[in-house]
Amino acid sequence: MDFWLQQTVNGIVLGSVYALYASGFGLVMASLRIFHVAHAAVFTWGAVVAWDLTTRLGWPLLATLPVVMLAAGLLNVAAYFLLIRHLLRRQDAELAAFISSMGGLIILVEVAHHLLDGAVERMPAGVFPVSPLELGPVRITTLHATMVVVSIGLIALLAWGMAHTQAGREVRTVAADRETASLLGINVDRVSAGVFFASGALAGLAAAMVATAFNVVSADLGSGYLVIALAAMVVGGFGSVAGALAGGLLIGVASTYATGYLDSSYRDLVVFALLLGFLVVRPTGLFHTRSELARV
Repeated sequence: MDFWLQQTVNGIVLGSVYALYASGFGLVMASLRIFHVAHAAVFTWGAVVAWDLTTRLGWPLLATLPVVMLAAGLLNVAAYFLLIRHLLRRQDAELAAFISSMGGLIILVEVAHHLLDGAVERMPAGVFPVSPLELGPVRITTLHATMVVVSIGLIALLAWGMAHTQAGREVRTVAADRETASLLGINVDRVSAGVFFASGALAGLAAAMVATAFNVVSADLGSGYLVIALAAMVVGGFGSVAGALAGGLLIGVASTYATGYLDSSYRDLVVFALLLGFLVVRPTGLFHTRSELARV
C-alpha cells in the first residue's frame, strides 16, 4: 500500500507538468486548428534558457521562471508570425502550417544542439532548496510540491480566464470563425499572438521545472514530451483546459505505475495503450462538450 501511495503521488507530480505542457499545446490547436509541433522546440528552449541563467549568472530557479516564461512566450509569438500567420488563408492551411511548424522545430532543435555542443547538460546544484516532506508513508520534496501547486494554479487561472474574461471570449470567437471575428472588430492577429504567447510561456515554465526535477537539459527534451502531451490532450479532450489537467494527471499516474510495477521500458507502451483506448472508446476525451473550441 505504501508503495502504491508513493507511486500515485509521483504520478501526480509528473502529471501536473504534463498537464501544463498539454494545456498550452491544446490551446493553440483548439483556437487555430493547427498541429503546432514547434511547440516542442519552445519547450526545449525554456529548459535551455533556465539552464543558461542558473549556470552562467547563478540565478536561483524562482528568479529565472518569469524570464523563462517571457522568453518562451516571445519565441512562440515569433513562430506564429514567421511560420503560421501567412498560411492561415490557404485552403490547405492545416497541412501547410503543420509542415511549416515542423521546419521550425527542426531549425530550433538544431540551434539548441549547436549551443549545447550536442551534450546533455545538468542544472547546477542548489538552484532550488530541496527538502524532504514526510506525509505519513509518502515522501515528497519541496520542489515536487512547488511543481504541483504552480502547475495546477496556472491551469486553473487559464481556465478561469478563458471562461470569464474579455480576452477569453475573444479567443473563443476567433476559434469559431476568424473572418467573423475580424468583422466584429476583434484584432485577430493580436488574439492569435496572445494565444501563442500564453502557450509558449506555459511550455517554458514546464520545461524549467522538468529540467530541474530530472537534472537534464538536452536539445531533444521537448520532443520526448510531445507525444505525452498529445496523449494528455486526447484523454482529456482537445481544447479543454480542465481536460488537459485531468489527462495529464491520468497519463502521469499511469506512466509511474508502469515504471514502478513493470519496468521503465514499458512506460511509453502503457501511455500509447491508454491513448489508443480512448481513441476507440471515447475519442472526444473526458471533457467533451458541444464546443470543440478552447472550452474549459
